[in-house]
Amino acid sequence: MNARAVIFAGRNAKELLRSPVSWIFGLALPVGLFVIMQVIIKSVGADAAAIVPMFGVARFTGGALLFGASFLGMFCAILISNDCAQSFLARLSVSPMTSFDFIAGYTLAVLPIAALQNAITLATALCFGLAPTVNILPTALFSLLFSLLFIAIGIIFGSALGVKTASPVCSAVVQAAALLSGMWFDLDAIGGGFAAFCRALPFANVYDLSRYALAGEWAKTWQPFSIAAAYTVVLIAVAVLVFTRRRKSK
Repeated sequence: MNARAVIFAGRNAKELLRSPVSWIFGLALPVGLFVIMQVIIKSVGADAAAIVPMFGVARFTGGALLFGASFLGMFCAILISNDCAQSFLARLSVSPMTSFDFIAGYTLAVLPIAALQNAITLATALCFGLAPTVNILPTALFSLLFSLLFIAIGIIFGSALGVKTASPVCSAVVQAAALLSGMWFDLDAIGGGFAAFCRALPFANVYDLSRYALAGEWAKTWQPFSIAAAYTVVLIAVAVLVFTRRRKSK
């Protein structure tokens, strides 16, 4: 990491602060999710966690962490697509900055939002009955690590698509992350081809990793960690490639 990337990250952070509605919504979202969970639990009954396992507070926390992280890609995509539309990147093409500097700058600008989002999510979960165990710290670290997956997705779509297209596509990614992760329905209970399909994608694995880590079931974490890590590395490589091609086309 060099000074150019850090300075560029500072500029990007200021750009994000100029449009606070999106990231404030992203930070407030976990609180809203836990309120919805409580409404569902009250409608189901006191034994809701036994009837619907996904809505036990420990398991639901993993889903809230995933759902919040999925919005990070949208922040990145909007920022990059706006920079492309305003020819900002074209003007910077004469600078000594490399594609790595640009991508590191965008990533560093979004990571503090990811860290704050994790803190708010876990603090809210504690307020709603999550047991304060030592497993919270590694869960937060895993969530922060795999926020890079969604940031990479945002860089890809922000580089490849225009301003009007990037946001809707990233919204579709948010919906896919929620629907295919298992946070709203139990993939273990569904089983079959659909569950296998979901677990071949990164979203269910990021969710499983968070919930297993939070429960202290470390023997179960290696598989989702390996799959999520592989997707993250590949997507970061694709993001670098797509961004570099977009930059050279300017």
